Amino acid sequence: MDFSALLQHRYQRCQQIFARWYPNFRNAGEQYHDLIATVVTQDTSLIDVGCGRMSLAEAAIHTTRRSVGVDLSLNDLQQNTTVSQRVLANAEYLPFASASFDVLVSQWTIEHLQDPQSVFNEMSRIVRPGSKLILFTTNAHHYIPLVSRLVPDGIQRWLIQGLLQRPNHESHPTFYRANTQRAINKLARTAGLQLNACVYVGNPFYLAFSPLLFRLALVYEKITDIPALCRFKLYMLVVLSKAGTV
Repeated sequence: MDFSALLQHRYQRCQQIFARWYPNFRNAGEQYHDLIATVVTQDTSLIDVGCGRMSLAEAAIHTTRRSVGVDLSLNDLQQNTTVSQRVLANAEYLPFASASFDVLVSQWTIEHLQDPQSVFNEMSRIVRPGSKLILFTTNAHHYIPLVSRLVPDGIQRWLIQGLLQRPNHESHPTFYRANTQRAINKLARTAGLQLNACVYVGNPFYLAFSPLLFRLALVYEKITDIPALCRFKLYMLVVLSKAGTV
């Protein structure tokens, strides 16, 4: 059995174990989709900031009247079939008029921002009063981001592509400057937004390459199921709003 097949076998074993521990679990991607589905209609104008090649909320986004994706990678934009319009742009300078969108979403982007306040200011500017902003990002308090900040970018890329078997385009530099509830709340308030909810969701599968480490990760998940400790889980689903009425 080659290394790739061995990893796949171990991952499947870990999935079976996880299903026994969490039989009705809805992962962060599914919950992200659900949050978006509750705020969009056939009349919604939506923007996906840092849209990449795909969205875990594709089904919900397809129900909207207008969907625009913004990204820095032309290659990723060309492969994106989720949004109806694709725009090559930096999130610090979004090329749209003020109050252009009803809903803003962003998946796996906030952790990569070097100047998050500029991006939050722009996101606030382009949405209408009463709009919702839904962000799916990584929690800086989890052990994976804590360790990654100690590992050079070159080694991180090797781990992502070799050990975790993830594609090269997922290995962008991370800064985690907007990746705690406290940081997001401060950024949002400065930008004229309000933090409505911050939901924490776990994921032990980064350690699925080792059955022993995976079981330890499951113990960590059980411990952080305690409400007072949930802020140490891997993912954050953040709901913001802009004051006013549409």
